[in-house]
Amino acid sequence: MPPESFSFIPLDEVALTTASPWNIPVQVLSETTSSNDDLLRMGEEKAPAGTLLFAERQTAGRGQFRRPWSSAPGLGLWFSLLLRLPINDATIPLLSAFAAVALVETIRGLGISGCAIKSPNDVLINGQKVAGILVETRIGRDPFAVVGIGLNVNHSREDFPEELRDRACSLAMLCEHPLDRNAAAVSLITKLGMAEHLMRESPEDLLATWNRHLLPS
Repeated sequence: MPPESFSFIPLDEVALTTASPWNIPVQVLSETTSSNDDLLRMGEEKAPAGTLLFAERQTAGRGQFRRPWSSAPGLGLWFSLLLRLPINDATIPLLSAFAAVALVETIRGLGISGCAIKSPNDVLINGQKVAGILVETRIGRDPFAVVGIGLNVNHSREDFPEELRDRACSLAMLCEHPLDRNAAAVSLITKLGMAEHLMRESPEDLLATWNRHLLPS
């Protein structure tokens, strides 16, 4: 993807809100430390289920085991979703599964092949990481989960830190042209809504779908 072909178009709160099946206004921050941290605070302050928080840039994004997540400004989708449900041994695996299924189905819908889930929380394309999921929970009288998602959209190889260039990829690198981040976000929000409904109504079907998308061991 030639660098000169990319022009930054900000995420559109109105379009994302219209796409959300949870009927909660979507917020887009120009910068934050971590959308998960922000939404965890909002959850403790009684933010409703279905709250979506996007960030154009994260200065302290993280993945599993608090590993740093490179959140280049304006190049990817960095966001968190709040869900209210019982937090227990049965629901925690489903939270990662529904997000991973939504990511794979969104990417495949763009005509990109070779996409699969690496258990438990990564999405790879031809062996390179394109997306990650971080689930964090709060228990108590009003339990909730925050599902953080990072999806590399318009990165070139040089946009990744040097140590990640052989292990990470973006949708644009595979399509060989920049993508409309708003269109990708709308598609992903729609797929997340469908997968979340499946998680609540038919968890066994969700896990069966997750297994079909799983990277062979």
